[in-house]
Amino acid sequence: MRRSPRPIRYTRLMCFRKVFHEWSRGKNMYAARDMENFRRSCQDLDGNDISDENDADEKDKGHFCNLAFHHGQIKSSPDDVHIDEFHQQWWGKYERLENVHSYIQWLFPIQEPGVNCKAHVLTKKEIKLFRKDKQAKSKLVKSYKLMLDFYGIRLADESTGEVERAPNWKNRFRNLNRHTHNNLRITRILKCLGTLGMKHYQAPLVKFFLHETLVEGHLSNVKQSVLDYFMFAVLDKSERRELVKFALEHFKPQKHFVSGPEENVAQPIENKQRSTVEDNLKRLNKYEAVILNKPTVTNSDQGANENSQCMSENNNITPANMSHGDNDESGPHQTEVSLCQMHDLSGVSDNDSGLQQFKEEASCLMSDIKMKESNETML
Repeated sequence: MRRSPRPIRYTRLMCFRKVFHEWSRGKNMYAARDMENFRRSCQDLDGNDISDENDADEKDKGHFCNLAFHHGQIKSSPDDVHIDEFHQQWWGKYERLENVHSYIQWLFPIQEPGVNCKAHVLTKKEIKLFRKDKQAKSKLVKSYKLMLDFYGIRLADESTGEVERAPNWKNRFRNLNRHTHNNLRITRILKCLGTLGMKHYQAPLVKFFLHETLVEGHLSNVKQSVLDYFMFAVLDKSERRELVKFALEHFKPQKHFVSGPEENVAQPIENKQRSTVEDNLKRLNKYEAVILNKPTVTNSDQGANENSQCMSENNNITPANMSHGDNDESGPHQTEVSLCQMHDLSGVSDNDSGLQQFKEEASCLMSDIKMKESNETML
């Protein structure tokens, strides 16, 4: 007796899943490259040989626009607001902060363009000057506090960067979970803090979001951005390693944390309850062979960041982070594509250090967990 053909709806669903999986894999490849490029752009920022081809243009204008704004010498555009006015008049104005999309590029400048074409990207020379400017950095901290309040968070300790829930956190968390373009803003804030010499604020904020998403179960629409972007914006390698370790310990289901797609990666070894980073590394090594045989993404695949200085206001997405936010058709959280898959793809080229760096961090985690397991066995 012949088997009846599968329903058309079922066939279409399976095709959609296959296409969606390939598309989401490409998205995470972009995320990995974006964060790897960001970390490389922040190397040697305090050196004496920093120069930039845009510096001459800035000198001709007589000032650096981002520094001038943080000194109160110029207003933002197109909002026409001094930075002190912004801190005084926009604090707690949540509807305005949510709906206006042209201020974040002025408050938190980075080396990449955003949706506001009238804002200015940071040059290497300007970064060097900003990192030594106490007044400008103090204004940056005020902006950081304002945005934390908008997200329902408060800065508990300026010296360590520790953060905690604000009294109004429930209402603000609902807004943050509803409007996922704020994931882009938080990524920009983390990049800005690291670039401008305030990287001690990065890890505490990321740890806060990891705890809220993985432990407390809040902010489901922020969770994937925390794993894709926030965690890998942290410049300090040891702090980043601790964040990865924390995420590994609390991610559920744990087997999806490092493993790749089932068709490309070996399954966990027999005792599933004892699956450790060592098992995941075995799957990583097999998956690496698949990755390294894939062609590298062309410039056209990397979005408008290299081709345009700004994007349409309707998209509401910065080129640097175009793969997460409101226009993300997959939704902001996909557990089918793993952390390892996202961040070993930055090492598609044999000459790229991204894959090697991730494997080194994973190896350290493996050693930690091995030691923990041996201690438990002795007990």
